[in-house]
Order: sequence, then C-alpha cells, then structure tokens
Amino acid sequence: MNTTTVNLHQARALAERGQVSAARAAYKALLAGAQKDAGLLTEVGVFEAAHGEIGSARRHLEKALKINPSDPDVHFNLAELARQTGAVALAERHYRRTVALVPNHADALYGLGEALRLLGKTEEALPHLIRAHELQPQDPEILNCLGISLEENGHVEDAEQAFRRALAAAPTYHDARGNLAALLAEREDYEGANEQFSAIPMDALPAEMLGKWAHVLYSLRRLDEAERVADRALALDPKCVQALDVKASVAQRYGRFDECEQLTRLALKLDPRDADGYQRLSTIRRLGEDSIRPLQKIMQDEKAEDDQRATAGFALYSVLDRAGRYDEAFEALAQANAIRAKQRPYRAETSEQMAARTIATFDRAFLESRRSEGLDQDGPIFILGMPRSGTTLVEQILAAYPQVHAAGERNDLTLVARGLGGYPEQVGIMSSHWALETAQSVFAAMREGTDKPFATNKAPGNYLFIGLIAWLFPKARIVHCTRDPMDNGFSCFEQNFALDITFSTGLESFAHAYHLQEQLMAHWHQACPTPIHTVRYEDMVSDPEPHARALVDYIGLDWDPACLDTSARQRAIDTASVWQARQPINTGSVGKWRRYERHLAPLAHALKKGQS
Repeated sequence: MNTTTVNLHQARALAERGQVSAARAAYKALLAGAQKDAGLLTEVGVFEAAHGEIGSARRHLEKALKINPSDPDVHFNLAELARQTGAVALAERHYRRTVALVPNHADALYGLGEALRLLGKTEEALPHLIRAHELQPQDPEILNCLGISLEENGHVEDAEQAFRRALAAAPTYHDARGNLAALLAEREDYEGANEQFSAIPMDALPAEMLGKWAHVLYSLRRLDEAERVADRALALDPKCVQALDVKASVAQRYGRFDECEQLTRLALKLDPRDADGYQRLSTIRRLGEDSIRPLQKIMQDEKAEDDQRATAGFALYSVLDRAGRYDEAFEALAQANAIRAKQRPYRAETSEQMAARTIATFDRAFLESRRSEGLDQDGPIFILGMPRSGTTLVEQILAAYPQVHAAGERNDLTLVARGLGGYPEQVGIMSSHWALETAQSVFAAMREGTDKPFATNKAPGNYLFIGLIAWLFPKARIVHCTRDPMDNGFSCFEQNFALDITFSTGLESFAHAYHLQEQLMAHWHQACPTPIHTVRYEDMVSDPEPHARALVDYIGLDWDPACLDTSARQRAIDTASVWQARQPINTGSVGKWRRYERHLAPLAHALKKGQS
C-alpha cells in the first residue's frame, strides 16, 4: 500500500470519527500532490458539502467536472448540491446528465423527477419517478415523492397507495404520513385525515401541515381542538394563512365577530385572493364596497379554481345587495351559481326516483307494524324542512332549555342509509335488533356525551328520512319548518352552501326539489304514526310567543320566555345562519325576494307549474 493510499485512509477515518478539521487538513495535503485527481476532488467536495461548506464543495466538484466531464458521480453530486441550495434548474441539468450516462441510476432518476416537479413540470416528472420506484420499489422517499407527483397529475387513488406503501416501509416517516393526511383531507375524508395527523408528533409537523390539520378538525366540528392546532401553527409561522382562516372561522361560529374580522383581514393582507376570507366578512356584515374590485378580479381570473371564483361571486353579491345595487348583485349571484351548478349539477330524475322509492318503502303498513322495534325513549328531536326555512331559529329557541343539547346539523341518518347499501328497500329485511342498536348508536352520537335528555339534529334534508326516524325513534319529536317558497327559494339561491345541496344553484332546480319535499311531507303526514309539528317561519318571526309556546309544548318542555332571546346563545353555530341566528327574532328576511322580483320569474313560474 503506497503512501497516498495510507493518507487517504487516514483522512477518511478522521472524517468518520467526526474530527472535521483534522480530516480537512488531511484531504488538503492529499490534494496538494494530486490536483487533477477527479475522484479525490469529488470525494473532498462531498465531504465539504456534508459539513456545510457549500462554496468549497462546489469548487471541488466543478474542478472534478473539468477534468472528467463524463463522470456520472460528479454530475450527481453537483445535482444534489444544487437541489439542496435551491438551484433547482441547475440540479435538473446535472441529474439529466447523470441519467444519460447511467440510465438506471435510481437516485438520479428520483432527483430528476423531484427537480422537474419543483419546476412545475409535473407531467414530465412522473415517468422518472415511476422508473426510480421500479428500480428501488421499497424506498420510502421515492414512494413519497412518487405519491406527490401522482396526486399532482390527478391520479389520487394511486397517490394514496404510494403514501401507504411508503409508510409500510417506514412507519415513522412523518413526511409521507403528513402527505397522506393532506390527501385524505382534500378528498373530504376528514376522519381518515385526522387519524393520520394524530399519529404524527405535533413537534414534527411544520406550520403548513398544522394548518391543514386545524382545517380537518374544524371540518369535523371539533372547534376547540381546531383552534389549539391553529395556534400551534401560528406560533411557528404567524403568516400561516390557513391557520388564520381556521381561527377566524372558529371565532365566527362562536359569535366573536370582532375577532373574526381582525383575523380575516390579517389573512387577506397575506393573501388578497383568499375568496373564503371575503365570504367570511360578508357573512358577518363586515365587508365594504372597497372589496368589489378585488372580488371581480377573482371571478374573472380563468386560472383561479372554480371554488374560489364561485365564493368570490357570492361575497360580491352580498356587498352589492347591501349597497342596493340589485341588478349588479343578481348578475354576480347568477354567475356564482352557474359555476356551482357545473361543479355539482342537480339530478332531477334521480331525486324523483328516490322520493318514489322512499314513499313506496315506508308506507303506513310498514311504519305501523314495525314502530315498536326502535328506541322507545323520549329525547331525539329532528328539525327539518327545506334549507333556509327557519331550522336554525327553531333550534336556537330550544337551545335555551338546559334539558336540550343543540347538536346542529348532523349526517347520522345519511350515514345509516349509506351503510345499508340498498336504501330504502333494504330496510325491509333488517331485523328489530338492528333497528334498536342503530337507534341507540345514533341517539348517543346526537347527545355527544352529554347527560341532557333531549338532543336536536337540525339537518334540513332529514325530511327524506322521516320514515327511518319514525321506525328507529317512535317517540321522536319531528319539527317541520316551512317558509314562503319564493323567499325560501331565493334564500337558497343566495347561499354559498358548504354542503352538497345541489338544487340551490338553480331557480328551477329549487322549485323541483321544493315540490318533491311537499310530496314527501304529504305522505309522511298521512303514513307516519309519529306526530309532526309544523312551524311556519313567517308566523314565528312576526308573532314569536304563541308559536314558540306551541313548539316547546310539543317537545314536552315548560314555557320559559327566555327562549325568545335567541341573541343570547353562546353556542357555536355551524350553518349559513351564523350571523342571523345571533340577532333578535325579526322579520327582516320576510319578502326579501321582492327586491329581485324581475329576475325571479323562472322561480315563480316553476313553483306555479309544480302546483298544477
């Protein structure tokens, strides 16, 4: 073994023991006698990069490249160095050269795919990452990057599998788990997303991911937890817009409108194109005419996502409506609903078929013969009807009573129906044991761990499930809210519903759904053995006391005039009525449709046609 080889072993040994200064001196001595040794220059460059001396690393590697321009190791290490320092375009060139010299260089293929992805060349990146994965199928970093690229290219199912395989290979790989959680959140699988986020130590999550987790918790209506996670994100990055949005939304739900406005305006300074922020301000009546131009720009931006353009349209309508500019307001509203209608079209024929099947399944004979199979207990209260028909007002009145847990809009019955697979016909073969167990589970979920005897579910669309309610809960209280159909229809049309209420986006669609609801309610009043109490919105707001008395008497509660002070409730409200529900009972919304009467001829015609 010659002297040079011995000295090289010594330099490497020093480096391995962490004696950086001594190793650097040893390498320097070696280079003094081997200025044109490309391999040694490359090794020294890698050593310097590993110890944070980026400039020195680059100089040594570039010298090696001049000596041997076709050395794939030099190109690869220059690519890695460029990527680490943010010179992504330079990294791409060196990765390409590496792959040209060694086509099956898995790490270079991975690096090239990642560089292309960061440069926005998402379609071009994918084949390189797929090839890298084929060469190293169990590498979790390659799988994670492949998952990101698959998701960016619209292959969401494959992306999820890539993230899950990365976690199977490395269960503590937090980046892959966070990416999986974010993907599930985008698909609105909030329970799944929360499960994944919860498996990551909070200290390991960057602010961006904490913001996403806060949004997931908010979507699950776990408002206090959402706010805590958002606070953690903002402690790491005060400019995390998603965390600011979550905190503002929680403040809005709890009626802390000043705080909501302050947080939202801060978020809008950071991201002036955040249409959700404008929508939030419009909901709490804090959006002025200075927002008109920014909102118009978002709506006109063809590169903006449809959700943002539609949301901007609804916010713009709200501002113009309060300014009395009704023609312009309706134009913005119509444009916003047209975008929404393309995203989620109303299926009239499907809705008709479901109504007919529901009526055929839950006839009087079925409900009479099986009413003893459910939960024979007072307590469940279902407040239902068309959206914007007064369901939140009714729940606010009942929420005054300490015996009532106001649970808001819950999808328990929708989940039960989906779980049956062949709803509604499938209910005919379900046992009495299933009915009792299901009822117990649903009512426990409605009560959310409280010991209050009554619990509400104010999901308006539960009028579809009154047959299911009467079977599972023979002692349920069912409150049907009604409203003048013109006011009701326009109120739905002007709302940017978060839920999938597809008929709200078209005036004729609303009229069709409204008449189906009337048809179903006529059937339930005839066939349902459980009494149904009707509350007409206009009566309740114009003369509250006698109608509120009738309501609480139907529920089985003693009269308390405090129930009429709906503005005093401090609970969270998670519906479009978050602002109105905190105001004193008033008639301000009655007849609002007349401002837009000349634009609403299609609604009036469709409603009249449905009556004939």
